[in-house]
Formats: sequence, C-alpha cells, structure tokens
Amino acid sequence: MAATRIRVTLRYLEILDRKDLDEYGEFVFRFSGSVPDREETQEVRIPETGHLSISDHPAMNRLSINTVIFEGEVGEGESLVLEASGEELDMLSANDKLTPYRREFSGDVADWLGEHTPWDQGSDEAADPEQLGDWRFGFAIEKAEVPAG
Repeated sequence: MAATRIRVTLRYLEILDRKDLDEYGEFVFRFSGSVPDREETQEVRIPETGHLSISDHPAMNRLSINTVIFEGEVGEGESLVLEASGEELDMLSANDKLTPYRREFSGDVADWLGEHTPWDQGSDEAADPEQLGDWRFGFAIEKAEVPAG
C-alpha cells in the first residue's frame, strides 16, 4: 500500500467570544490528528503549559501559532481525523468550553494538501468547518520529508 507522509501545521487561532468578564480570557487548546485505521493518534496542548491570555477585540484576538499538530504517514484508502477543543479557564466557576471541532479527510491525500481557513469553503461562514462561532483557526496540510535514518 502506497503511503504519503504529511504534516499538519496549526497556523493561527482567533477568539470571537472570550467567555470572560475581564478584557482577556485565559485559554488552553487541545488538537489531535489521527489515522483511525492504524489507531495512531498525536495530541498537542497549546500552550504546552499554563494558558494563553486572549481578548475577543478584533485588534487583539488572533494569535500566530505555527505548531505541528500531526506528522506521519497516511496510506492509500486511510483517512485523517483532526479534532480540536478549547476552554476558557475560570477561577470562581466552571471552565467555559469552546465549540469542539472534528473533520475527517478521506480519499486522495493530494486533495487534502493546502491551506484550510475559516473562509476556504466560500463566503458562507456558517458552512465552513473551521468557523466555530466562538473561535476559529487555520491550518495547512503539506507533504513532509521522510526522516533520515
């Protein structure tokens, strides 16, 4: 079975609802990429420790991330599932969960390659999978080099 090595890089994320009374919300995010046919999953927490302070003000709500959330081989006929969750941390009440994300890529891996943004599915924001209402993000899927050795 032919396999293609790919890399999924989270480019940025944007907060549209800080879910906090303060000017900034304290957020943590979890992203995973998996190949269900092989029960392979890679998970990333952003940030690795602590939290990110993010406003929902349009001039301050977008963060460049540029973090790899999955790198590995996907074989012919296999699918790639990307999932993401986030929450705003509260000291005095329960944490506020952001809308979860799940997208499955199947078919020809070459069709998955490229930038995936909240506007790549046309102008209807509600129809775009990376447009989640209270947050959104963009990522890239690209071919990756096979590691030496």
